[in-house]
Order: sequence, then structure tokens, then C-alpha cells
Amino acid sequence: MKIHSTAVVSPRATVHSSVEIGPFAVVEAEAVIGQGCHLAARSSVKSHTVLGRDVVVGEGAVLGGMPQHISPPEDAGRVVIGERTVIRENVTVHRAMSCQGETRIGADCLLMVGAHVAHDCTVGNRVILTNNVLLGGHVQVGDRAVLGGAVAVHQHCRIGRLAMIGGCARIVQDVPPFVLADGEGGMIVGLNRIGIRRCGMDPADAAQLKAAYRLIYRQGLPFDEMIAALEQAFPSGPALEFAAFFKSGKRGFVQERRCPPKAAIRLHPAPEDLGDEAPALKRLAG
Repeated sequence: MKIHSTAVVSPRATVHSSVEIGPFAVVEAEAVIGQGCHLAARSSVKSHTVLGRDVVVGEGAVLGGMPQHISPPEDAGRVVIGERTVIRENVTVHRAMSCQGETRIGADCLLMVGAHVAHDCTVGNRVILTNNVLLGGHVQVGDRAVLGGAVAVHQHCRIGRLAMIGGCARIVQDVPPFVLADGEGGMIVGLNRIGIRRCGMDPADAAQLKAAYRLIYRQGLPFDEMIAALEQAFPSGPALEFAAFFKSGKRGFVQERRCPPKAAIRLHPAPEDLGDEAPALKRLAG
């Protein structure tokens, strides 16, 4: 065990003998630090925080802080970080609101500088949160999702597996799995083809996802009929995840950026720009 002389480690913490702890780091009572972890200078691992093996915690990161809530609990839950996850500088992860709850981050994740994970969030495996991503309370992020820089996700929203969200997006509804959302309006612009390819998905499964995407966003079916059509057309394979995701939603879903089928957009000049035509048009408008 390599613990810098300026580090403060509670005798009531559980720390594996292979752990390295840098200058001015703090490990509080009832924290658990797994095999091979590395805590950099000024990092803090607070009570009821569990780090799996080989977790790297960067300078200034604070893991296990109390929930940011106007009525914080007296006895909060815990934070659990999966093995081999890398947490960069100044990341913050907060404990769950209930003493039986937990904020959980999966294995092999990368949380870049300044990211924040609020209370009761669940982040899957191999997720990337880029610099300054903000997850509100109770957010769920599926495996292999990627959130671009400064993405802000409203509390209770869900981000599906292998979804990718462009930088600075504001997410206030659920993002389905496998899709790509733009950073300008946070709207869906297609499938996350690169992510699907990089995860090693079979070409036949990738083609199935393309067919399912067209069924969802191109056929103009009512919501319930769309889910039924998905279940009938794709009884197995990755496309089956779409139906399950839509059926369990409570906040609504991010829409596709393009216009829906048969939609008409009519642009009219403002009345003050019409000159002598304005009175007549106002009469026609009723």
C-alpha cells in the first residue's frame, strides 16, 4: 500500500493493500477501496462509497457527497463504482436519497473532467460522460452510451443502450437505444452507426435496427400501434429493445428532427412586413 504522508485515511475505511493514495487525498470511514485502485491528489472518497478493483480517481474528484436537495436525508444511501472505471479531475458523484438506495456507475466507464452524477443515478457499463456532463437525479444511462461535452439530462430521464448525444444538448425526455441525437436541439438524427459497428454487432442485427428505425420514425403509426408493430416484426434480436423501452417510458420521448410524414409547414410573413396587404390578410384570418 502506498499512502502519501499528507493523505487522510480513516482507520474505519476498508482499503486493499495494493491501493495508491496521493497527496492530500481523503478516505472517510466506511468507504471501501478495492484492489489496484489509484486515488490522485486532493481526491475524496466519502463514507458509504465502494470502489471496485482498478478504479482510477483523478485530482479533486469527490465521490459519495450528500445529495444536492433542499431536504437532504439524514441517512443517505451509497455510491458504487464498477471495476476499471476512470474518473477524471473534479468529477462529483452523489449518494442516493434513501439509505437503502444507491447511485451506481458500471464497469469500464470514463467520466471526463467536471462531470456530475446526481443521487440515485444508474450508469451502465462502458459509458462515456464527456467533460461537464450533468446527470440529474434518478437518471438511467444504458451500456455503451456516449454523452458529449456539457450535455444536461433532466432528472428521471433515461438514455438507452448505445445511444450517442451531441455536445451541449438539453435532454428533458427519454432517448431510445441505438440512436444518435444532435447537440443543437437534442433531437434524433438517425442511428448511432459508428457505435453499433464498434461494439461488434452482427451485420444482420445492424440491418434489423435500421428496419426498426424506419418503422418507428417513417411510417407515421400511432404510438400504441407502433409498439405492437415492433413486437410483431421483431420478436427477437436487438430491435426488440425498442418496444420494451417505449412501453416503460413515463416522460415521453425525444423526437426525430425531420418532419413527420405528410406534414406541411407553411411560412407566412409577419403582418408588419406586408404593407398594404396586411388588412386583407387579417380579415381572411378571421
